[in-house]
Amino acid sequence: MDPAEGVTPEYMCLSKLRFRASLRPGDAALQTELKSRVLQLEMAPWYVSLAKQFSWPAEPRLAAIQAKVQTKLDELKDDDTDTPHWPQRLEYLCSIGDKTEATALAISKSEDTSLTTNKRLDAVFALFRIAYFHGCNVKDMGKAIHKAHELVDRGGDWRSRNKLKAYEAIYCLSVRDYTHAAELFIDCVSTFESYELVDFGTIVQYCVLACMIALARHELQTTLQKQGATVQALRCQFPELREFVESLHECRYADFMKSLAWVETQICTDPVFHPHYHYYVREMRIKAYIQLLRAYRSLSLNNIATTFGLSREYIEDEISRFTAAGRLQCRIDAVNGCVITGAANGVAVVGGGAGSSTPGATDRSALYQGIIREGDLLLNRVKKLASVINF
Repeated sequence: MDPAEGVTPEYMCLSKLRFRASLRPGDAALQTELKSRVLQLEMAPWYVSLAKQFSWPAEPRLAAIQAKVQTKLDELKDDDTDTPHWPQRLEYLCSIGDKTEATALAISKSEDTSLTTNKRLDAVFALFRIAYFHGCNVKDMGKAIHKAHELVDRGGDWRSRNKLKAYEAIYCLSVRDYTHAAELFIDCVSTFESYELVDFGTIVQYCVLACMIALARHELQTTLQKQGATVQALRCQFPELREFVESLHECRYADFMKSLAWVETQICTDPVFHPHYHYYVREMRIKAYIQLLRAYRSLSLNNIATTFGLSREYIEDEISRFTAAGRLQCRIDAVNGCVITGAANGVAVVGGGAGSSTPGATDRSALYQGIIREGDLLLNRVKKLASVINF
């Protein structure tokens, strides 16, 4: 299968299936599906690794598949002809899940200075795909991105530079750098051609999720409206994701919370998002609270609870936790049952931290903390001075 034709190789899609199976080791149906598809694609080396992980019994067909794999590898050995076979051999090693051999070949070609820059970049991108496929190894993915930047700066063509944006955007998601990820996805989604890594639908989903947490409300709608392909995909393929975007933009917070719950079910089984899905959901909830509270000097807890479709007790507990953590600069008036934001001129002093979209929120929070620290220092100096005078 040629990735250039716009179709992601089937074996790359199996990485998510394996990840879901690893999250639910007792799900026999998932393991049966995974085992069947791996054998169908004749991925003998990967099957051996999976059999150890999931304790699969001996497979009668494995020996025959291994023989076919070896025959194919013998055919793809480089000889003295003018046409090198290593790109096809590397792709085949990746397609059968042979991590060790594929990594060794990709590294050797990425460091081969006799090759053109673009050929070396192809090998580096293969290293990224290997790390992505085999458990989303963030460290190896980062090394590949660093190496790719070095080579691109030496003269990579437009195709390589465009591919690098998609690869780096996914890496940024894996290290929780949502702002840079959003910028890269916005740049590459309209010219996306890295189908050898993920399909276009996945790129659209990643783009929207990154933009939701990284961009301010007024920027979000404007940015996505400029992406015709993204808008079309949201309308036709991802109505739930479209509701996630529109409910926040239109301040339909109860609908937004339902959409966020759906998003959580999706990203918790995604190998890129899984380590961070609790963080993502928390930051999006904070973003919604900021968006509501910033326009009020005070707002009753009952009103907030009704607006979000949650109980008053839950809202009070959550806002208390976010306030104590310094993520919401407000206080709860338990006597009057309301949240006091300390707003001035209609702009609430709330927010700050990762994912915040409130202009100046972080600066206000830092200023507040700075005043507290300086006050403590002043009190200490006064105490010292008083002790000297008393002596």
